[in-house]
Amino acid sequence: MTLPFKTIVVPTDFSELANAAIPVAFALARDHKARVVLVHVLEAVVIPNPLYATYYPMPTPEQMRKAEDASAKALKELVPAEHRGKVEVTALAVHGEPASEVGRIAREEMASLIVIASHGRTGLKHLVLGSVAERVLRAASCPVFIVR
Repeated sequence: MTLPFKTIVVPTDFSELANAAIPVAFALARDHKARVVLVHVLEAVVIPNPLYATYYPMPTPEQMRKAEDASAKALKELVPAEHRGKVEVTALAVHGEPASEVGRIAREEMASLIVIASHGRTGLKHLVLGSVAERVLRAASCPVFIVR
């Protein structure tokens, strides 16, 4: 049985480990004639205490837009050379909480697959830091392929 992948969402935080999912996603996209949606989520700035707000200035809408544009450009540079011009690619950079934004984008783009890398943390690190891949898997509306 072959699943008909038409849209593949690939989130990355630009780390080497996260980018390991990109070649896998593009190989699947090539084989299934699917399009790829590369996603980077810029995490929202959290002010720990209103008394410290002057030390943690909130970015202006212009700064946020520039960060999104720079991230979208960087996403396009991650497309493997052998797939440029052969696989349809959309690059999205958004602000928010990574797992929920990946889920939202997957629903909006009507994704048939999410390909995401796991950093492979275990034990206390996993308990403390959690896993974006795990949260995406739990909330996903489509199959999730986790690359380790």
